[in-house]
Amino acid sequence: MAVLEQRINRSTLDVVLRPTEPVMSVYLGTAPDVANEYQLAWETRWAPLATALVDQGADRATVSALENALMVPASARAARGMGQVAGFARDGDVLAVVTLPELGGPDVARYAAPAHMLPLARWAQDRPAYVHVVIDRTGADLAASIGAGEEPVRSVVEGPDDEIERNAPGGWEGLTQGRYQRRAEDSWAHNAGAVADAVTDYLRRVEARILVVSGDVRAQQLLLDRLPEWVRRGVRVKRITGSRSSDGSQKVRGEAVARAVREAVDDEMSVLWQTFLEERSPHGLSVEGARETLAALSGGRVATLLVSAEPDDVAAWFGPSPTDVWPFGEGDPVPPEARKGSLVDVAVRAALLTSAQVRVIPPDAGYWPMEGVGGICRYR
Repeated sequence: MAVLEQRINRSTLDVVLRPTEPVMSVYLGTAPDVANEYQLAWETRWAPLATALVDQGADRATVSALENALMVPASARAARGMGQVAGFARDGDVLAVVTLPELGGPDVARYAAPAHMLPLARWAQDRPAYVHVVIDRTGADLAASIGAGEEPVRSVVEGPDDEIERNAPGGWEGLTQGRYQRRAEDSWAHNAGAVADAVTDYLRRVEARILVVSGDVRAQQLLLDRLPEWVRRGVRVKRITGSRSSDGSQKVRGEAVARAVREAVDDEMSVLWQTFLEERSPHGLSVEGARETLAALSGGRVATLLVSAEPDDVAAWFGPSPTDVWPFGEGDPVPPEARKGSLVDVAVRAALLTSAQVRVIPPDAGYWPMEGVGGICRYR
């Protein structure tokens, strides 16, 4: 049964990736803006995709089923700004249709085994889970997103203390100023502690490794000082401008947060590549190329798979189990149930089905692993 209008999740991946027979993988980039012109645009757009699928060996009944699944709600999606989708089908059944806001890029139609997940992996990689906090000395506004294009959940944290002024009331300023200042700073610290607890809870719940912080500078520092050790060590912090007050920053805050998240993703990729290079030794944790990477995937050892966004035309064998992967053309014995597929698609399938991370190296990065695949292992 098809999984329609659904975001990416584990069950969707499993349904699409498990088959060893060829799967139709169709990605639609930016859709026409005007909903009532969608039918004409659709006919022009779908015809070359359908032809490409049939030329690759797909049966017309399944092509038609996928077209209907993508087209019937297409005008409604376009009207909501959600025209970008990915669809997967085989043997007359639509396996999944996943909305992908801001997918961009050219339309893609692939009929092959395993399913072509590279564009989906790259799209999800650019939209990770994150938490954004706008803090002042009384509390904070929080937003937490699970990633994959999902809108963040928002909440407000009010600190337990409301004594926030530094100035002593009335006279006797010389005797009382220090006491009131200490009381105010204690209040700020208590409030920052309450915000830190809420931020930590959100980071854990959405499994985020990115924290975007804005607001009062002193309150930001109090917050960061009170975050637990695992957050300070394992979460990437990005600071942006803007406060809780009506200072005009709210109008551009969404883009500022998105830019900070993109920077964090780029930073993570740079760190991963540096780690990959440092571990690329006979006794290190890195593997590279078809033979080494597939051997690590077959043993379930890969923690993070690195693949090129523009892979070489290299093939590999794979079987029903996620760890059934073998290099192609190496003269090694291959079971009769093995299927031939693209090396990158085979590697991505094995990684996702064994809960490894997949990181797609963008074409403008200037670096990539040999034969388009490599990885950092959990153990040697």
